[in-house]
Amino acid sequence: MTDAELNARLRANLLGYRLLQARTGPLRMWERPGVWAFSLPGYEHSIFHHQVLYEDARALAEALAPLEAWYREQGVRDWRVPILPGDVAMEAVLARAGYQLEDVVPGMGLPLEHTPPRLPLGTTLEHPEQLDEVLALNTFFYGGTGVVHLEPWRTRLPARIHAVLIREADRALAGGLSFEQGDTAGIYLVATHPDAHRRGLGALVMRGLHADAYARGCTVAVLQATPMGHGLYRQLGYRELGAWRNWVRRTG
Repeated sequence: MTDAELNARLRANLLGYRLLQARTGPLRMWERPGVWAFSLPGYEHSIFHHQVLYEDARALAEALAPLEAWYREQGVRDWRVPILPGDVAMEAVLARAGYQLEDVVPGMGLPLEHTPPRLPLGTTLEHPEQLDEVLALNTFFYGGTGVVHLEPWRTRLPARIHAVLIREADRALAGGLSFEQGDTAGIYLVATHPDAHRRGLGALVMRGLHADAYARGCTVAVLQATPMGHGLYRQLGYRELGAWRNWVRRTG
């Protein structure tokens, strides 16, 4: 499978993940054919929650003015547009419209196979039906605002969301989730408790998510890598799909 095909799957998975959040939680959504914008009420200054995804570059170019009007109506002054690797024409359009390149996030992909994790003595791998402990682990890294949009999932797991936890002595030490769409598993919210760093628990979570997704019929896993997780994903066999470049419009 080519990098372009995997990037297309990553984009579709990110979009499906956001659409699920909008349907089951507090995210607001603005939509026109080929363009979707998301916003979180009450967190107007947290740019993480204000994101535009697109499938049609021409539609996005034509939507920039009404898109800006919608964000202003929400009280949002800053929002971001992730651009797929190689879409230089769209980047030029955004630059002319006053957007600025602020950061770059690697896209990564992995063909899946049946490789269940081997657990160290004293640990268990669980499949929780609630996300409270997975979200609590992520709060250590992203703070409360990083996962506040997922609060409705804390006690009720939506369809197509599957979680894994590594537990030791009744403590949740590492966890993560996958959002599965078609035969693609998107990996999200992988985190390890600070007390358990450098024990390989993040890799166990990933292998658990991979094995479960494969058993459910997924053939590939995709993700956007944080600096903290990038080395782990490469060790697990993920390949680089190119840089997703976040262009930000700041109107404040």
